[in-house]
Amino acid sequence: MSTIFPEADVTEGLKSAMRLYASGVTVITAGQGAGRRGLTATAFTSVTMDPPTVLVCVNRNGQAHDAIVENGHFCVNVLCEEARDVAESFAGMTGKTGADQFEGFEWIETRVGAPAYAFAQAAVACKLTQTLETASHSIFIGEVCEAATNPDRTPLLHFNRGFHAIGALK
Repeated sequence: MSTIFPEADVTEGLKSAMRLYASGVTVITAGQGAGRRGLTATAFTSVTMDPPTVLVCVNRNGQAHDAIVENGHFCVNVLCEEARDVAESFAGMTGKTGADQFEGFEWIETRVGAPAYAFAQAAVACKLTQTLETASHSIFIGEVCEAATNPDRTPLLHFNRGFHAIGALK
């Protein structure tokens, strides 16, 4: 079966295409104490290795956006399949907001000050170095100051509007 091209409505076409792009799930965090904020996101990638740099895309209307700007740091927590509840909390699926989204999970303060999920598959703590604005989002570029991994964990995936374990998609 061939791909039907092009989609009549380009916005709906892009939404449909992005739903079919399986990706890792991250929680991007910033701030400290009662000022901690975070969001579940899939828009994360490395930019350069020299210096080590990554980028995340964050909606400007969210509290996490403001926390990143105000604190000048962020941490990308790559979630494992056992952390679906963390993903749901920061995706707004539990009714919790703000610092309450962190409750019930163990966090470690990174050297830059951003919270890292203690049981993440990987955590990448960054100092914010550049912000680019486009439409509703900011692209935050951060220099990596600290990175930790737990390679024995299995990643959590996002596909077609849901969270999945590897092997669960067929």
